Amino acid sequence: MEVISHPPASKWKRLSIAAGLTACAAVAGCQTNHSRNVPTRAPVGAAPTSPSDSISSQTMKERPLAMLEGQPIGISTMQARLIEQSGAETLRELRLEAALRRTLLEADLSVGKADTAHEEAMLLERFSSDEDTARMVLQTLRRNEGLGPERYAALLWRNAALRILVQEEIELTPDTLQRLYQLEHGPRMIIRIMVVATLQEAEELHGRLVGGEDFEDLAARRSIDASRDRGGLLDPISPEDPTWPQALRSEIVDLQPGELSGIVFFDDRFAIARMERSLPADDVPFETVRDEIELAAQLSQERLRMAELAGRLGVQPKIKVLDPVLRRAWSVDEAAEEQQ
Repeated sequence: MEVISHPPASKWKRLSIAAGLTACAAVAGCQTNHSRNVPTRAPVGAAPTSPSDSISSQTMKERPLAMLEGQPIGISTMQARLIEQSGAETLRELRLEAALRRTLLEADLSVGKADTAHEEAMLLERFSSDEDTARMVLQTLRRNEGLGPERYAALLWRNAALRILVQEEIELTPDTLQRLYQLEHGPRMIIRIMVVATLQEAEELHGRLVGGEDFEDLAARRSIDASRDRGGLLDPISPEDPTWPQALRSEIVDLQPGELSGIVFFDDRFAIARMERSLPADDVPFETVRDEIELAAQLSQERLRMAELAGRLGVQPKIKVLDPVLRRAWSVDEAAEEQQ
């Protein structure tokens, strides 16, 4: 998983700037931990006929990784299962790392210990302002995601490499800062939303709402958005919030309390919104929060550019998969990626 963050609201937030901890599939990568004394290829010969047959005489020739009821377990016993479980993910991680090393070399740049330490500090800050709490959250995350010392170090290295490579693309214009200021401190809107899969259903529901039926009740029964459990009610949103589709923001910005939007099409779905009420700006002067706004704008652009760069680099190095188990896992994984 990769460090890039944004607060969730409904499923439509998928259009947001990549943020939080995203999966390694997007910004792949961790290195494996092979000992030079441990064979990394399965023994030649027939495969075991059942799990109970897996502890074979081959393990006696290897350095044991574990003991099970007094019998040694070697890498050959575990290899196929490990490859099936995470071989494709590890291969994607290694491919991105290779692309990053090449790109850094071409740009005469490098990643140092200070860079990876900075990545960890930023990660902890996102979890909590209290260091002890942040480290507890990080420890839980690492345990749940299988981020041992080597995978975690590789994760920090990739983030640091990506951040270094995108620095020249970051531009903090006055317009950017003002939009972020309005997003944080400007007026907001509280709306209800109803999302359906077809235009026909949206037209039916819009007609019923115009006829006086209750929005909250219809949203709870018919909407496919996560907000249906709250009758379609969303947290306050800003007209400047890019995590919401422009089509929706343009539709609701001039609504008065109680008014319905038209039918809004986005992301293969159809939505109807109703304005509940408007919240005024908080009157915080721009100059008093300028430093905070600049930092937030910097981080936001970095995360966006890092995700984009990882997407470009992560498919560049050519891979020829030789092991049949890994080739099968890789093919399944690539097919799943294409369907997303």
